[in-house]
Amino acid sequence: MKRTKVLLVGMYGIENSGVRHLASMLRDRGGYTAEILFFEDWRNNQVQWPTVHEYELLIDHVREHDYQLVGLSFGSPYWRIAIELTRRLKAALGDRVTVLWGGLHTTLVPDDCIDHADALIIGEGEYPLLELVDRMEAGEPWHDVQSVWTRDAQGELVKNPIRPLMTELDELPFRVLGGSGIWLIDGGRKREGDPLLKHHEFRIFASRGCPFSCAYCYNSSLKAIYPDGGNLHRRRSVASVMEELRLARTKVPNLRWVKFDDDTFVFPKRWIKEFAEAYGAEFSDLPFDCMITPEVVRRDNLELLIGAGLRGVQLGIEAGSDREQREVYERTSTVEQVLAFDRMNVDLGLDVKYDVIIDNPLAIKSDKEALFHLLMDMQGPYKIYLYSLTLFPRSGVTQKIIDAGLATPWDVEGYATKSFHQFRVSIDWPRSDEDTYYLALLMLVNKQFIPKRLLWHFHGSEFWRSHPHTLLEIAGAANLIRMTRIAAEMLFRGELSLQKVREYSNIRKMINQ
Repeated sequence: MKRTKVLLVGMYGIENSGVRHLASMLRDRGGYTAEILFFEDWRNNQVQWPTVHEYELLIDHVREHDYQLVGLSFGSPYWRIAIELTRRLKAALGDRVTVLWGGLHTTLVPDDCIDHADALIIGEGEYPLLELVDRMEAGEPWHDVQSVWTRDAQGELVKNPIRPLMTELDELPFRVLGGSGIWLIDGGRKREGDPLLKHHEFRIFASRGCPFSCAYCYNSSLKAIYPDGGNLHRRRSVASVMEELRLARTKVPNLRWVKFDDDTFVFPKRWIKEFAEAYGAEFSDLPFDCMITPEVVRRDNLELLIGAGLRGVQLGIEAGSDREQREVYERTSTVEQVLAFDRMNVDLGLDVKYDVIIDNPLAIKSDKEALFHLLMDMQGPYKIYLYSLTLFPRSGVTQKIIDAGLATPWDVEGYATKSFHQFRVSIDWPRSDEDTYYLALLMLVNKQFIPKRLLWHFHGSEFWRSHPHTLLEIAGAANLIRMTRIAAEMLFRGELSLQKVREYSNIRKMINQ
């Protein structure tokens, strides 16, 4: 029996693939006791700071199970919570426990993190963590492990070079799903068991990374971390994906559908054909969704996927003008490509959700007008996911906005926590009258029960432009009608879980569709 026991803490998100992969690597490849604790669940625009009692629950858990290593995985909004949690752990347990940080924020801004933790892992962590724990188990120094930042015996900072990206994703064990050694601390309580098993969906990645470098996305920032830019976009084999889906079917008792969470579902034709044949033959009872971008849409590929069970796609359009796409977001897609997909989908009949970013201080009035006109020009039905532009560390958009004098480093997530309250757009966020007016139009534009002539009236009337908050209340009522219908449809299909209700239960903070 190996002595080293590890607790991996996923902060604000029970789906945290990072800690699930890391725990699986330590268990399967190292034979270690590697357990998972999810510290707080995520709720749309209602993220709460932990209570003192919840911090104490986690510390008592670490003490009770006598872990030697505690790893914290978190995104930028939770940086200050990670600092406080680490401070409390070290104050209570001292050198009995080594606190290791990883995740996206740690990778992007390690200099902001190293003074708060015993060590950091930069970038992909499966192999560096396994090597680090192997060294701990053997009683050997681990200060020179690739991708690890720490301090040596003299207190000098050691920044080891980053380990090259993995190229063979099939070599990795599947993420931990269910079983023992999983807890959740949320709502002032600690509960044992994997909360993900209560979902009616299974989210899976068939690849890692993305071939594009959009200025608002973490992928463009990660490319700068790796010396050669890194081939971030790597694919799993169809056989590997199918095997994980079989595992999910045995583990998730009320599984109703599958969501491919790849940043964009782009694969060679040969892979698409193989996948469509395999999925359709074995999982025809489980519809699936995926995410795509306008520049990779191919009708023949979509038809193959539809034949296998593809039901819906989430397509990032982000902006309505080519100017904003190119100059602000550095995207290669165009308005015409979006419209071409819309015309194609009139025949295909996919359930389409468009990702749109608002609250962009670099957007000018003509950009906002262009977005409204683009959505009005759509021929087929669609839903909208509205996101409020949030400044994340080291993104190109963040630097542009700071350089323009429209924000300061203190407005960047980590120091700021805007996404606690406004990640997906809600109507209770302070906006200018102009932005409020355009938000109201965007909330109304895809509601099929609202005549287009009425939308053109709202758009052309000076009265509504000068009374945007009244229009926003109308849009909120329309949104409630739409969301109620969507919830009823999900309930009828058996896809609405209590977990989803908890995540999106506040009417004024619901995602707009």
